[in-house]
Amino acid sequence: MALLLKPTEPPLPGARRAAPQRRRWDLWRVVEAVASVGLGLVLLVWGLPLVAGADWSDIGRVLSHLSAVQVATLTAVWQLGLWVHTIALCAAMPGLSSPRAWFLNLTGSAVSNTLPFGGAAGTALNYSTCRAWGFSTSAFLRWALVTNIWDTLGKLVVPAVAVLWLVLGGTTSPQEMATAAISGLVALALLVAFTWFMLRRDAGARAVGRSLDLLVARLRIRRLKDQRYAVRAVEFRRDCADLVAHAWGRLTIGKAAYALCQAFLLWLCLTWLGGEASLAVVFAAFAAERVLSMAVVTPGATGVVEVGVTGMLVAFGVEPAIAAAGVLLYRAFIVGLEIPTGGAALVWWLTQRRLARRLREDPESAGRKPGSN
Repeated sequence: MALLLKPTEPPLPGARRAAPQRRRWDLWRVVEAVASVGLGLVLLVWGLPLVAGADWSDIGRVLSHLSAVQVATLTAVWQLGLWVHTIALCAAMPGLSSPRAWFLNLTGSAVSNTLPFGGAAGTALNYSTCRAWGFSTSAFLRWALVTNIWDTLGKLVVPAVAVLWLVLGGTTSPQEMATAAISGLVALALLVAFTWFMLRRDAGARAVGRSLDLLVARLRIRRLKDQRYAVRAVEFRRDCADLVAHAWGRLTIGKAAYALCQAFLLWLCLTWLGGEASLAVVFAAFAAERVLSMAVVTPGATGVVEVGVTGMLVAFGVEPAIAAAGVLLYRAFIVGLEIPTGGAALVWWLTQRRLARRLREDPESAGRKPGSN
């Protein structure tokens, strides 16, 4: 019997080296995640009351005044914002329906808000979902690129509008906001110019593709069959330019309506809790939230946003406990509630897919009830 056994081959040297490296990488990922969550908790639990100048008991007392009808209304406004956002998402991917766009938005956000630096994981989830629906890889890449460009443009436009509103309304002096306004306008102009160049000229896309070709050759990675990245980049640029030419209006309307719904949600949160702040101040706080949300060193930028926006509202004269409670309530909707809602939608979708696959493989057993013969 022993002669019939095939001798065990020793593992390759590369495999022996890869295993410890993989374990070290996994350990580093765990440490990174724990540190990120810990930082968010410290900023939220300790930093928020310190910046606001209000105890958690005061913040809780303010939140307790919220009625069930107000909570239901806030939920409806939150969902309205998600739904109008589908106008832009559907425009960026022809053939995508509003319910599916709503699903992509919620499930991707649920993953992104749960993990530190979770944007990549959310994008990967959206990619696998779109592929399951029959969309091509290039269609998804166009969708991801165009929607992210419009998101970034919006996060630069909103602060510029907020600064202008504050200055014109006399809430603050032009000297105090001059640096922020100039920086925002310069960044916006540079991004618009770069986007225009990349969408209107083959030269930029070809340069990017050639850089990828050089990188692939240097790293000795297998290249795409029968095509260079420079060629594919030019084709992708032309596809994106054609998409933007036909969809820029709906992209702009959808993103602008989504931002207005979120700003209105923040205003309701502060007003219904007893806060007295002008529309210009509330919009400026919303603009700050949009900018700070890009600091994804913690899951969903939790802690960073709450501390920064609360400090800004308090500086503009909003009562400390109300400012902190209003920001927490707002973030509970746009970040916290997206996690269970998106998670439930994802579980439902995966269950439906599993049932459909089982029905295709064995229609008779899928239709029988448990215990039946």
